[in-house]
Parts: sequence; C-alpha cells; structure tokens
Amino acid sequence: MKIAIQHREGSFSGRWIEYCKKKNLDYVLIDCFKSDILSIFRKEKITHLMWHLNHASSKDLMVYPYVMNAAEIMGIKTFPNFSTRWHFDDKVAQKYLFESIGAPLVKSVVFYEENEALAFLESAQLPLVAKLKRGAGSTNVKLINSQTEGSEYIKKLFSVGIVSTASALGNLDQKLRVAKQIKDPIKLVKKTIGFLKKNRKEQILANSEKGYVYFQEFMPNNDFDIRIIVVGDIAFGIRRFNKENDFRASGSGKLDFDVSQIDIETVKIAFDVTKKIGGQCLAFDFVYDVNKHPKIVEVCFGFSMKAYDVCPGYWKSDLSFVEGTFNPQEFMMENFLNE
Repeated sequence: MKIAIQHREGSFSGRWIEYCKKKNLDYVLIDCFKSDILSIFRKEKITHLMWHLNHASSKDLMVYPYVMNAAEIMGIKTFPNFSTRWHFDDKVAQKYLFESIGAPLVKSVVFYEENEALAFLESAQLPLVAKLKRGAGSTNVKLINSQTEGSEYIKKLFSVGIVSTASALGNLDQKLRVAKQIKDPIKLVKKTIGFLKKNRKEQILANSEKGYVYFQEFMPNNDFDIRIIVVGDIAFGIRRFNKENDFRASGSGKLDFDVSQIDIETVKIAFDVTKKIGGQCLAFDFVYDVNKHPKIVEVCFGFSMKAYDVCPGYWKSDLSFVEGTFNPQEFMMENFLNE
C-alpha cells in the first residue's frame, strides 16, 4: 500500500501526513496538476489517492475530475470517492442527488430556459433564495424580494452571466470579522494583499455562470442553521447563527457547540443520506420548514478544521454520543484505508 497525498497548507492533508508518519505508512506528496501525473502514479505504485478539494480554487474544480476519475480506472482508491465528490461545490448537482434518493431537501427548482424561469417567477411565492452552483460561506446566495428583482436576475443569467467568484470581494463582512481577530497589523496587511491577489487569479480562471437559474424556497423564522458532518461511522455538529440583519448563517462566525441544542433528527438524516449515496465525508446544512421539520439546504465534502476542533464529542451511527476531543482527519484515514 502506498498513499499519494495532494498537499495544501491549511487543508486536511497536514493531518493526513501526520497520521501516516505516526502509523509508519508509506506515502508520497504529489502534484495532481502535472501533465504526467498518471505516469507518476504508476512509477510510485500508488494504491490510494487523497485530495482535500478546495471549493475556492477554480483550478481544483477544473482538474480533480480528470485526475481522480482516471485514478479510479487505474484501480487506485480515492478520497473523496466518486459518490462523495461528483456534486462537490455544485448546488444544482446536489438537487438531483437528493431528489434521486428522496432526501428531505428544501424545495428547489432549476430552469435552463429564460422564458420558463420568468413564467415560474410570475406565480412563485416571494421571497425566493437564488443561488449559483458555486460558493461557500453564503457567497453567491441572495434573496429575491420582488418580481422586478427576480426578472433582472434571470435575464442576467441568460445573457452576460455572473462570475461566481465576483461576490468574494463583496463578502467583506466575513473578512472584516476575521481581520478583527488579528492583532498584528503587518500580518493583516499581508493577508489582505494575499486575498486580493488570489481573488484576481480566481476572476481569471472562473467561468461566468449562465444558462441556468436555481431557486430554493425561502424558509422563514430560522435564526440559525445546523451543520452536521458525517465521517464514516461518526457525526459531529454545530449550530451557526445568522449574520446580523441577514437570513444567511454560513460564514457568520457565530457558532454554538452545545450538542444538547442540536436536533438529533438532523443527525439521523445525515447518517441515512450518507449511507444511501455511499459518501465518505459529507457536511450537511439544515434549516427548518414552517412545520419545524429539518430540511437539507446543501452539502459539502470539506469543512474548516479549526472550527470543529472545539466540538465536545461525536455521535456514533447508533446515535450514542461519545464525549471528548477527537481528530476527524484520523477517522477519515482509518475508514479510507480499511474500505
């Protein structure tokens, strides 16, 4: 057995590497963006490939299907596997995924013709939540409050389109919250410059989203959402409270780790859906409908490591709770290597 790890600073890969060293596992760091990467797999006799896909990288999103699908054809086991990754950072793909297994998804519609989208808008109950395929931390998500606003949004997506990273610069509230925690002004300046450079590169690489419109039903009276992450046979979670004067919770930084406040039904659903689709690691976002039934908003393969290190424990698949600190990335490794 030999494990190939696509390394990125600040990603899961750092802990994967630590695990390999601790367990004396044979591993190698690779660059999946090399043209001869498949030859490298053969030369190194790779049996397992691990890549913490980056939703903020258009380069990752462009290349990972080529490399990971090809690796699987070569007989290499992959993390994330196909069932976990094919819908990554694609909310429209997730709509079809959840509908295929009858999962409790917030009512969602997608249109590929402008006239059909406009006709739907005429009778739709407003407000509606409009989303692009890509985006995390509430980026590319907006509330449509009027027919005029909705019509303009639809016409834009069926003409010039919207660059999915454009809202990154507009999401300054999240960046400012992080900046306030940094006491070192030099470090703050460097981080700001780095962010601007990265966003400029993304603007060049990112495609303009057009030719479709995706709406979700607005779920009122939700002051928070519930994030449940399933890694194999364990699950852990938090509540995320909305941004000030906003309906969106993702990216707010207002986190609650009190597990007694987490609806166990969301944990059940997350385990059930993960099992049905054969997922290895999935992070589900839940809100409540008007009848107080939890509904899935979207799902993602990755999550912020440090935020969840504070979790006081995890649920097992029988819904019993295990108290204490834990390392989710070690669970990923153990599950993956024993598949």
